[in-house]
Amino acid sequence: MNFMKTKSLIFLVFLSLVFLSFDLPKNQQPQQLGSPYYAELRNKHVVSADAKIGFIPTRYANSDAEFMMANSKMSILLSNIDSVFISQGIKKVTFSNQFKEHELPEMFFGTIAEGLDIPMFVDRTPLDGLPNNRVVLASYKGKKKFIEQLQVVMNSEQLDYMIVPCLRETLIYPSAPFKEKGIFSTTTASAKNYFIDLGTNYVLKGGVIQSLNDPIGVLVLCAGLMNKDGKVVSIVSEGLVVAKQSSFVEQVLNVRTLFAPADINAVINKTRADLSDAPLVWNQATLNALMHLRQQYKATTTQKYMMLHE
Repeated sequence: MNFMKTKSLIFLVFLSLVFLSFDLPKNQQPQQLGSPYYAELRNKHVVSADAKIGFIPTRYANSDAEFMMANSKMSILLSNIDSVFISQGIKKVTFSNQFKEHELPEMFFGTIAEGLDIPMFVDRTPLDGLPNNRVVLASYKGKKKFIEQLQVVMNSEQLDYMIVPCLRETLIYPSAPFKEKGIFSTTTASAKNYFIDLGTNYVLKGGVIQSLNDPIGVLVLCAGLMNKDGKVVSIVSEGLVVAKQSSFVEQVLNVRTLFAPADINAVINKTRADLSDAPLVWNQATLNALMHLRQQYKATTTQKYMMLHE
């Protein structure tokens, strides 16, 4: 190859990269996402098909739990989620000892770029090569006294695993379809053209927002699968609904929340309009989470998305 051809090739590559940079969100490397990407399997752990699984009652894990439990139908929503686990042959387990909130295991899903209620066990350290708007799954296995009681209960009930479900408010950023063109990957999005990827085959077309920089509030079901050693071997998160607004709603008693009590009440009868049988959102989210924890999910979605952040 002569000098002029080499120079021309370098120029074309440079021109292509310049063009690409206008199409991608600023300050971010492409992060390829595809439903379901809200699931993490640790150490290639395999759950056998005949594994005996129990669960502890679902709880609302945000700091405003006391306020929400007292002023909404949250307890009914949590009980409904429990009923789905029971209907699928998962045994509900209670403990003889009463544990404080900080002694119990907890699961988290959301972005660490901005946070409404990020627990201390979530690593906020920026990672090289990853965008700061990435979503993370994190777990806390609970205090030693809980782990000891967990092992006693699992042995007495002859359980192989225990599911720890948590309902929580969190924040994620909008997404846009991810298009691969040879060695280049692009996406186009605007404040009127974006999507909200809530989990397994559950992508909503977003409404008008002021900026793609704005995180969007969602209500999610997070669940972890714990073994007899007290280790969390997998985590999953499935979205239920999107908050009506991304700004905080100031409540009485100076409680900061994305969802008002009336919003939580509405979730109980909210259905998935995107599915032919229109299941209730909490029912479908629980079934999807359970499929992942049991490792029974088979991907059917090929469309991939890219998290946006200008």
